[in-house]
Amino acid sequence: MTPLEYFKASSEGEVWHLHMPTEIHGAFGGVTGGALAAAAIAVARTVKPDRIAAGVDIHFLRGLSTVQATAQITILSSGRSITILRVEFRDDAGNPTTEARVVLAAPKSLRTDIQATNRDSGLLGPPPSDLYENAKPWRKPQGVEIPIIDTTHPRAARVGASIATAVTVPWDMTGDGSEGACLAADLSVGPPVDAVIPRGTWVPHPNPDLSLRFLGPTEGQHLVAIALCREISGGLATVETEVWQQQSLVATGISTSLLLSQS
Repeated sequence: MTPLEYFKASSEGEVWHLHMPTEIHGAFGGVTGGALAAAAIAVARTVKPDRIAAGVDIHFLRGLSTVQATAQITILSSGRSITILRVEFRDDAGNPTTEARVVLAAPKSLRTDIQATNRDSGLLGPPPSDLYENAKPWRKPQGVEIPIIDTTHPRAARVGASIATAVTVPWDMTGDGSEGACLAADLSVGPPVDAVIPRGTWVPHPNPDLSLRFLGPTEGQHLVAIALCREISGGLATVETEVWQQQSLVATGISTSLLLSQS
């Protein structure tokens, strides 16, 4: 099942109609940001199917809590090397919820004969060999429905100062597989922030944005995202993330988390 098939996507010109099942909803009553980033890349690919995903910058304006949604694609720039597209999501009432910018690169214009030699070293990873032995399944807070946990089966373990989150992507990897990296990266943002919040204190900390850059093809449905909370100041947390496929680094990113007052 491709990402487009998973979202039951159909188009009318530049507008796509998407089914965002409750299975990919998170703790805040709407579609998880990683699923929206994945959908943004999936529909953007249709404009230039011969190009690969180089990056995505996505902002979550408000929660997308409806199962049906639309995505409007606008080509901002398209040249020999890259295409930049804006993807705007709306819920079934027409309210804007999410805005993403997707960068697609043309392989034919790139020097693919030059290869990096340090993709297996990373700043935060790679995942330790005993990760799955030590990782613990995510637990749901009492009385809180978090369907994405049942869908992706996340498991987490501490790796030094970072936290590694292993996830299972619910669709098949196609093309360069960047959609799966989006889902893994977004799910990794919360645990390192939660880990530095004083024990016994519940502080909501949603991330209103996510920026990712893709380093190589993602082929398997089992990914590990390692994330580190760099700093919390003035109610804002900065989280760095790396997505790994076994011992290969496939994406790197950064996001902001908001430590919300409950008053």
